[in-house]
Order: sequence, then structure tokens, then C-alpha cells
Amino acid sequence: MADSTILNLDLQATGANAGTWGSKTNDNLEKIENAIKGYTAVNIAGSGTVSLTVASGGTGDQQSRASLKLEGTLTGGRVLECEANPNWYFIHDATTRGGNTLTFGPAGGTAVTLPYTNTKYLIYTDGSTAFDILTNV
Repeated sequence: MADSTILNLDLQATGANAGTWGSKTNDNLEKIENAIKGYTAVNIAGSGTVSLTVASGGTGDQQSRASLKLEGTLTGGRVLECEANPNWYFIHDATTRGGNTLTFGPAGGTAVTLPYTNTKYLIYTDGSTAFDILTNV
């Protein structure tokens, strides 16, 4: 079965999932709830590129959460990627940097630099470019 492209909802085909349709519907409702008000901590310790997790058929994904708290100690430059879909993120950057840079943006697209630790960001991506909304206010 297909997933929706933005919230990774488990789309139901006619006649599919007899006996499990209710649990799949509940998973989808939890994903919608997380997209509106969900929060998760994301450990991004290390260096290099790391992606937000995406889960199909469950609620364990980081990708679809409205609010992310970034944690961990960077050991080099770090790129945090989301899916290349339109979305917004409320981000609390609680990382330890040691002079290393952190960027956030869509996979294969243009990221924004998150210049300050212990700071909150409102990031919007159109699927190809990330924008730090509060710097444009």
C-alpha cells in the first residue's frame, strides 16, 4: 500500500487490511496528531550527514513531528536532513558545538545554517529549500 508523501500516512486501498484497518487508522491519526503538536528529541551527535527517521505503519518517525529538540555533541560539521517535502519545524537547538557548524534542510536541497545553540528556530521547507522564518520577520 502507498504512503502519503508529506505525513507518511498509511493510505488504505479498497478491501485492504481486513482485520487490521482499525489499528492502521489509529496509527494515521497519531501521525496527524504528531504533525500538529508532536515533539521528539533527536540525538545528532557526531559529524557528517544524518537524516530524520521516517516510519511507515507506525508513529516512531521524527520526520513528521512538529517540534524537534536537537541534542548531542557535534564532533565536526553536521548536516541534518528532512525529507524533500513541504513542511515546517519548530526546532530547539540544545546541541554542544565546540565550534562546529550545524545545517538543516531537505535531502538534496538547500539547507539553512543554525548558527546558535540553546536557541529556538522556526524552519519552513518547500521541499527544495529551507528557510529560517524568524530571520525574515
